Amino acid sequence: MRLPSRRLPSQTEQTLHLDLTMPSDSPESFDLFCYGTLLVPAILARVLGRDASDLKFQDAVLDGYTRHHVKGEDYPTIIDEQGLKKLLGADANELSADDRWTRGTVVSGLTRKDIELLDVFEGSEYKRVQVLLHTLTNPRTLADLPPVLARPEQRASARSSDASSWGKASAWVYVWNAPLERVEPAIWNIEAFLRDKAHVWTTLGDEYADVDAARSQIAAGGAVAGGAAVAGGAFSAADAEGIVGKTMPGFPDFGHSILKEWSFRPGYVNLNHGSYGSTPNDVRDARKKLCDYIESSPDIFIRLEVEDRIAKSRAAVAPIINADVDDVVLVPNATHGVNTVISNTDWVEGDILVVYATTYDAVSQTAKYTCDRNPQLRLEVIELTFPTTHAEIVAKTEAVFKKYNQKAKAPRGDSVPKPVAVDGKERVRMVVIDSIASNPGVVYPWEQVVSLAREYDVLSLVDAAHSIGQHHVDLKKADPDFWVSNCHKWLMSQRSTAILYVPKRNQRLIRSSYPTGHYYESERYPTTTGHVHPWNFVNQFAWNGTLDFSPVVTVADTVAFRKKIGGEDRIIAHNHSLAVAGGKRLAKRWGTTFMENDAGELTAAMVNIELPNLPPAVPGEDGRLKTIVWEEFQNHNCWAALYVHDGKYWTRLSAQVWNELSDFDRVAEAYEAAAVRVQRGELKQ
Repeated sequence: MRLPSRRLPSQTEQTLHLDLTMPSDSPESFDLFCYGTLLVPAILARVLGRDASDLKFQDAVLDGYTRHHVKGEDYPTIIDEQGLKKLLGADANELSADDRWTRGTVVSGLTRKDIELLDVFEGSEYKRVQVLLHTLTNPRTLADLPPVLARPEQRASARSSDASSWGKASAWVYVWNAPLERVEPAIWNIEAFLRDKAHVWTTLGDEYADVDAARSQIAAGGAVAGGAAVAGGAFSAADAEGIVGKTMPGFPDFGHSILKEWSFRPGYVNLNHGSYGSTPNDVRDARKKLCDYIESSPDIFIRLEVEDRIAKSRAAVAPIINADVDDVVLVPNATHGVNTVISNTDWVEGDILVVYATTYDAVSQTAKYTCDRNPQLRLEVIELTFPTTHAEIVAKTEAVFKKYNQKAKAPRGDSVPKPVAVDGKERVRMVVIDSIASNPGVVYPWEQVVSLAREYDVLSLVDAAHSIGQHHVDLKKADPDFWVSNCHKWLMSQRSTAILYVPKRNQRLIRSSYPTGHYYESERYPTTTGHVHPWNFVNQFAWNGTLDFSPVVTVADTVAFRKKIGGEDRIIAHNHSLAVAGGKRLAKRWGTTFMENDAGELTAAMVNIELPNLPPAVPGEDGRLKTIVWEEFQNHNCWAALYVHDGKYWTRLSAQVWNELSDFDRVAEAYEAAAVRVQRGELKQ
């Protein structure tokens, strides 16, 4: 992009990094430096979806960046001098002068739409930045391209000695934005790509799925956020039933018509997605294909490839929760992640661990077990009855913090909090807070509790088992100490996969994965022979025993599927509106309570409705009632969650993209059939 009103940066100045979305006052014509697959005009035209005859091309050189293979991919990336030193270490000094720059093509005349499509094509692995470069030729159109541009492999490997004739220009370029572990030291070779792979990239394929979807979105008048899912705004507004996002130009309709993307048995109504998730066929097929590949050469995959593939999955999920990729690792499930954090905490005399009455059973039992193993640690439970308000939850939490802890005297920064007891004896060391509880399935004010914990020097551990994929999450903004979420629930990945987020300031607290793995490094007994591996947070979780890696590796395929059906904004908006509409429908049908407060704070995509025509819950009878209800679920070919809260029976209904309001009626019929059996006395039998 040329900036006539601004001076160009000098060679010694740092590159200016800019957001992927363009500012509103930016010009409508952009210049882009291409150095990889986009060097082939046919591939560029395929991404843009047009003949590109109006564009102009110039041979160019970008100093200070080297071009490398991305592991396991056909395409390259470029990294700057700082990245090169991290990648090669001392070997960076051995690189020849001719390899310390990148030769490519400046493409001029790109429109805003073109740039948006290119952002999507490049994806979250890359970041678009502005650089100063040298042009070696005058601009030419496709019709009169010289061989050096039409056939990039014909360019000289070294730069021309006649540098006095070079021009200077400012352009955009895509640089690496993912972990360096995914980059190979080897320099990428354009000749090999053109010989072996270019013909594949000019045909239809998976590499263009996201950009084709984005093109449809733009054609419909929607906006596209670079590299991420298509931004909201073009999906349908609320219909007569209050459902948002049923339709979206260029994407499949939500409702029963999208059931073909899953493998449910005919007529099955799934309103319990929140328990175990439901994996789409695209992801299941990707996993089957991966399993076949693994079995074809297990050692090659496990010894040479799996860590890079896991890194790709981490890079795919990190932007969804706005987290740095090196703050994210993948673990089997949320309970596993919670245990990892709690087991790494050094509990001392007078510590208190705080949970809530609605904390998930496995997590509350973990807290009890930890206290049993550490007599110096005490458990405190905050009692809550729903529906209540977020303000009430925060107030009850602060009352506990204030009872035991003095307020922090200074901002914590990156230091480990050291809570000071009011009475000099006991203080709250950690609070485990749900983002969305399991039963009842209600949204907690977790961000406010995280902020409150910081005020009292309390570590915050967020059990976000139901978060990713159900509601929007911004971890850089919320800034919890620890956060864990299942991918196989609302994100739709294969069971079982979860995210454990630990910001860099706290990574030193997680000394070991759970269980301890190959990359643990002891401070008392450091490794001195064999494979020496300095301690690294991400590496702790790279190898802690042989397991089935396919669910973790196919998380990236899950993210791609969600983009295919419209992206995060559409999915989240649709599911929330359907849950609310379905909940109101059943509460009206039954004349019972919809678990919500006046502010509408408690519902994301799970709605909780009091069940009708049932006696008060009595300990010992709930098991028999579950048996009756589950039998009726089987009779009616459906499922939902049943639980007891405040002495009453409730159902939790999980709305998903394949559901319609009629599904709520089916589940209602099953519950009503169960109630008839209870009234006949079967509960006492």
